[in-house]
Amino acid sequence: MRENLGEGLPKAIPLLAEKAPGLLLEQGRSWTFAMPEKGALDERTRTLILLGIALATGSESCVKAMSHRAKRLGIPKEALLETLKIARQAQANAVLGHATPLLEVL
Repeated sequence: MRENLGEGLPKAIPLLAEKAPGLLLEQGRSWTFAMPEKGALDERTRTLILLGIALATGSESCVKAMSHRAKRLGIPKEALLETLKIARQAQANAVLGHATPLLEVL
């Protein structure tokens, strides 16, 4: 994990290694399942998708980890900013979707 995430390694990872190694092992298996080396998507695309989801869901540690990973992969600033814009739009869409009960009573 440290190799993939570098300085972006979430602080919880070393703590899990010490206190709940089985859970850390399961997290690693899940990572391999979701981010396969030879998947249909290339590594940069998978990283941008995960970064966008982390931004939209508010996972600060994941945003940090994927930001460092993106830098290591040489993903250009423009692609990172576009990912941010897409994540922001996803959240804006959610707000409008959740507003249906309010709009129905207006």
